[in-house]
Amino acid sequence: MALLDASQRAVTMVEFTLIAPVALLLLMSIVVIGIVVTNYIQMTNVARDGARVAAICGTGLADGSPAEMPDGSGLCSDTAIENYITNHLVTVPAGSVSPQIFVCTAQDVQSGNCNATHNMGILNCQAKALVEVDMNYSQPLYLPLIANVFQTNSNGTMNLKASAQATCEQ
Repeated sequence: MALLDASQRAVTMVEFTLIAPVALLLLMSIVVIGIVVTNYIQMTNVARDGARVAAICGTGLADGSPAEMPDGSGLCSDTAIENYITNHLVTVPAGSVSPQIFVCTAQDVQSGNCNATHNMGILNCQAKALVEVDMNYSQPLYLPLIANVFQTNSNGTMNLKASAQATCEQ
């Protein structure tokens, strides 16, 4: 392989200086999108697990005998379920998500009024009622170019929302 002459080396260096920033931006964008997708998937999974736990706990509370939390952390309550949910969110920073638990009738769900304040708390869990767990997280997008494309807030973050439902059993 012959050595490149000076003009060919200069052209190669200019090409590299034009392509390298684009390649680095592409690589960093892939990492940021991976973080966003990972956080969204985990929030969805934890919301589903939280809805299951709330349905089980609400059934026990409706019977008059408080059930035990699935992880053995104590007796079921709204606070215990919220702590269970936030403790299982390992990729999202602690304290950045506060889950809300609603217990709704089928009519509330059909009319879109499930997340009303009067439906909060697992003490309302009756047979055939639905437990809904809602969570929101403002995901930082880290790169201004990515934030300009995907942001849903003016501060360069994207709202990630997760919601899951389970049926109260009795």
